[in-house]
This record gives sequence, structure tokens and C-alpha cells, in this order.
Amino acid sequence: MAADRPTAGAIPDPSPETFARTLARVSEMAVAYLRDLPRREAFRRPPEDVAERLLNAPLPQTGVSAEEILAHVEAEILPYSLGIGHPRWWGFVRASAHPVGMATELLATTMNSNCAGSAQIATHLELTVLRWLTELVGYRADAGGLLMSGGSAANFVALAAMRERHLPGTRARGIDARSERPAVYATREVHGCVNRAVELLGLGSDALRWVPVDADRRMDVTALARMIVEDRAAGAMPLCVVATAGTVNSGAVDPLADMAELARREGLWFHVDGAYGAIGAALPELAEQYRGLDLADSIVVDPHKWLYVPYEAGAVLVRDPETLHQAFATQADYLEVQDEDYFNGPLWFHERGPQLSRGFRALKVWAVMQHIGMEGYRELWRHDLATAAELRRRAEDHPRLELAPSTHLSVCCFRYVPAHGDPNAFNRVLLDRIHRDGRLFVSGTTLESTFYLRACIINFRSTLDDARVAVETVVELGAALEREG
Repeated sequence: MAADRPTAGAIPDPSPETFARTLARVSEMAVAYLRDLPRREAFRRPPEDVAERLLNAPLPQTGVSAEEILAHVEAEILPYSLGIGHPRWWGFVRASAHPVGMATELLATTMNSNCAGSAQIATHLELTVLRWLTELVGYRADAGGLLMSGGSAANFVALAAMRERHLPGTRARGIDARSERPAVYATREVHGCVNRAVELLGLGSDALRWVPVDADRRMDVTALARMIVEDRAAGAMPLCVVATAGTVNSGAVDPLADMAELARREGLWFHVDGAYGAIGAALPELAEQYRGLDLADSIVVDPHKWLYVPYEAGAVLVRDPETLHQAFATQADYLEVQDEDYFNGPLWFHERGPQLSRGFRALKVWAVMQHIGMEGYRELWRHDLATAAELRRRAEDHPRLELAPSTHLSVCCFRYVPAHGDPNAFNRVLLDRIHRDGRLFVSGTTLESTFYLRACIINFRSTLDDARVAVETVVELGAALEREG
């Protein structure tokens, strides 16, 4: 005999009517958060007492009302957010999320789909989004892929496809990196997730061959060609060349066409990590930098970066989708469907990547891309680029600031030059002062042993005047730090 449903009052009321009241309150809080964001600190660390209360909270034994929960969120969680979306939040590569994406994320979680595949509408929507991303960056119309949590996961999936193509059967037998001696070529400007992927795929971090860069921090293709020849002569097995379209440190775009030609000639997989910058291929004035992107065997793009989609939303695109199937498809009795089954759909994404449980990421990507459109995007991208250029101009013109020799796209690296002492140590302390001050959030990086303050502007809330405020803030805080001795 089936058990009765829980009796009334045993659990909080999950009815649509109660949800409507909760949703109305959540909506008020979200709107207030966005309205207040420009007036808040760019980053506000939670006080120790707040953090301690959260860390030491006991496992709930009885439920509390949604009203009580939201009151707690309003008082002790929302005020201490990371601050992404603030007009001068320019740290790392983190974009403002568009409100349309925020709203549709609620609908995606309401549908609560597992997007492993099947005939559900989410499958069709993800295929549409992948096709749009492919067209946006100028890739092959017959490419395939899937949405991931972000660039780290997407790079892993792309390199797993590479491994299975060039080392077939590795899934079954494993790899002896010492005897097979694989080689993967990248520059030290590459994102750290590439190193992790190489390690997780069993190739070993020793497989990474670090190729020198030129004065613009782009891969030196002549050096790459020489290294491939030397490695083969020494008994190594060159597998893959990893390019970056928009490096984290400086926004550099590697010489994609030359790298693609060399990879083709040498029979290597050509992978492009364009998580941040591949989107620039859609701007006519930048298109020449991206020549050769269409020749890649795999590309990574993060919609939660320069497409202004809320976290999480990354994507991997591959020239031959079958390589993903070879790398990840598995058999399980409980997942089998027949071709003619009503539930069977155009694709099973879980056979292209490591996740069987997959959220409905496509809805927010689809909605934001629909809402802004390519004309709107190009206007927003140009404004981000203009704001970064204004920041560079003001930093270069100020006598106490020094601009890094070469930065690209919407990245600007600069530093305060103190009259005395070690500039690197000074700017590390200054960066902490900036974060504590709250008017601005930038991150830091080291270029050729010099530590810089680093801004990456992918923020539709930023204005040209924010560049002025940022420079004035840095100079003010730097001068105060100097006076302290």
C-alpha cells in the first residue's frame, strides 16, 4: 500500500500560491540589489561575526518560513556579495550579468530539467545556442559541442577529445606518459585550467611544452616549429597546440592562422581557448586578429564572460562532434532508448561530456542573446573596448602611473610608481588598499617580473567616467600609502 502524502503542517507549504508570495518578495529584493549596486562598495567582505554565524549554524531540525529565510538573506547575505556588476568591478574576467538572464534562470530552475538529452525542448534550445555561438565566432557550420559550467570544464572536454583522437583507446588502457611521452604546446600565458586538464587526462604536467612569446605576448610560431622538430627527434609524441584568443593576463590573441597551418602540417590537434576573447571575432574591426579561428579542431567560448550571461555558462565547440562521443559515450541499461521511442530526441549530450546531470543552461544564454542581438552586442563590446582605452590613456598620461608595455582587447595593466622602495611590493599592498576602499575592484598580475594592477572591462554598466574615477582612486590611495612610508 502506498504511503500517504505528508500531513498538512508537517512540511512548509509548497503550493503555487505560496510560491507566488515568495517570488514577489524575491523580486523586490533583486531589484533593490541592482538599484543599490552602483552606490555600494565594489567588494564587501562579510564581518567576522556574520561569517562565524553562517559557519557554525546547526543542521535545521524543523523548517522555518520563506519569509524568515528571505529576511536572513536580505540582512546577512545580499549585503556581502562579491560585487560583480558594480560599474567599476573589473577584476579577473568576470562580466556583469544581464537581468534578462537572471529572470530566465528562475524559469529554468522552475522547469528543473535534466538536460542529458532526449526529446525535451531544452535539447533543441541547446542545439540552437550552440549553432548561434558557432556562427558568432565564425566557426564551421557543421561543428558540434555542448554547454558546460565554464572554460575550465570546456577546455577539459576539448582536450579529452584530442586525446582520444590522437591516442585512440586511451579510455580503456590508460596512458604511460613516461613511455609514450606526449607533448602539448602552449605559452605560459595560457589559462591554468589547461595544465589541470592535461594532468587529469593522464598526460602528466611534464607533457606541457612552454613556447616563448613575442613582444606582444603572443606565441612565437617559429619557436613552436623548432620545438616540435626537437621533441620528435628526442622520441616525444607531439599531440596538440593550444592557442589563446584573449589571454587572461593581457588580452593577447595568439597568431591563430600561422599556428593552424603549422598544426595541420605537423598533424597536431589545434585547440583555441577563447573563453574570454573569441567573441571579438564578431567585431569587424578586430576580425583580422582572429583569422584562422575557423581552422581550429576545438574552441572554448564562455557566454558568462563577454556575452553577459549569468554564471554558469561555458561552451565547447569541436570540428568533428564524433570525437566527443569517442571520448565520453558509455553504455548503461537504465539509459537505453530505441530510435523510434517517443522520448528519444535529436541528441544525448551526456554522451559528449562528463555530466549526466546537466542544468538548463541554454535558456538564459538563448534569452540574453535574443534580447541584445548582434547589433546591440557590437555596441556594448565597442563601449567596453573604449572604456579600457580611456583607462589606458589616463594611466599613461598620469605622472605617477605606468602602463604595461602591451595589453589588448578590454584589458588594461598599469601600476603606481612610488618615489622610493620596491614598486612590486608597493603595488601588492596598494591592491589590497583598493579592495578595502571599495570604489574599485581590479585584480593583479605579473608581466615579465613586474607586478601590475589589472583591469578587464566586460561590464555594460561601466562608463568612460568610471575610468577617470578609477585612476583618481588609485592615485589617491597610492599617494596616501607613500605618505605612510
